[in-house]
Amino acid sequence: MKYFEEIQVGDVEVTRARTITEADIVNFAAFSGDWYPLHTDVEYAKKGPFGERIAHGMLVLSVA
Repeated sequence: MKYFEEIQVGDVEVTRARTITEADIVNFAAFSGDWYPLHTDVEYAKKGPFGERIAHGMLVLSVA
């Protein structure tokens, strides 16, 4: 790991992969109170811009 000052353009940091699961989304929705249907309702999300449900942005950020 580098200090911020040591990072240069083009540097690459490889992290472990993590798959966001159904349980992750449901638990995050319950914890955060964010039950927005784009994250939790399959039929609603099909009509949205992504065509399927997406994970909460803050959930993804928290495991990145």
